[in-house]
Amino acid sequence: MPSQRLDGRRVVVTRAQGADDGLADRLRGLGAEVVHFPAIAIGPPASWDDLDRALRDLRSFAWVAFASANAVHWTVRRLADLGIPVAALAAPRLAAVGPATAGALRGAVRAPDLVPADARGSALAAALAPEVRGLRVLVPRAEEGRPELTEGLAAAGAEVTAPVAYRTLPVGPGALQGLGDLLEQGGVDAVVFASPSAVRAVAAALGPRAALLSRAAVAVIGPTTAEAARQEGWPVAIRPSYPGATALAEVIAARLGPK
Repeated sequence: MPSQRLDGRRVVVTRAQGADDGLADRLRGLGAEVVHFPAIAIGPPASWDDLDRALRDLRSFAWVAFASANAVHWTVRRLADLGIPVAALAAPRLAAVGPATAGALRGAVRAPDLVPADARGSALAAALAPEVRGLRVLVPRAEEGRPELTEGLAAAGAEVTAPVAYRTLPVGPGALQGLGDLLEQGGVDAVVFASPSAVRAVAAALGPRAALLSRAAVAVIGPTTAEAARQEGWPVAIRPSYPGATALAEVIAARLGPK
């Protein structure tokens, strides 16, 4: 059955500049006008010391668990900076929180050994729990990353090392003024969020104008982002049953259709 179209629809994507998982391309392929308002920027940690120490000691880890595609990207990038072959990261068993992270691992290193059905840090910790008791697990993470994965692994008896691999930074309020203007004009059909940090950044930047999101369909990529949106008081109109960029684009099309 052919996909529903989005002809005449305007969809705002709030992903960080340079983030590319096919979401915008798929939305355009379905006929949507895609407008980018990056709500966050991704950058290196304040210090590489902890991550560097862990990467130089990769052989001591039984598992490396990734909670985001960004964690994969920055870890692989740092390996290259240190002159460590990516094959060193392929030696331990690898776990990914969901399909986007699994795809990043597959492209940069190899296919992961474990991906939970539910794309949450807590679900990844639960899936790993029977495997990690008494073993060292490396979790490269965002500076402001949620604790469910590391806490769950520690509770399962793993020796967890969780160095910061990258930081998520909100853009300045001025960068999102145009989004508020578009929403005020009723010129947006859907606003897409791919991370809780993007939700929080938009809420902070728009301030009272964030209530204007009720004029568009709020679309989220997965459960943790949905939870963040609801905490801001935004009703989540669109969420795929299986997290992923292509799935999200298809569900937006099925929900909205052409104008």
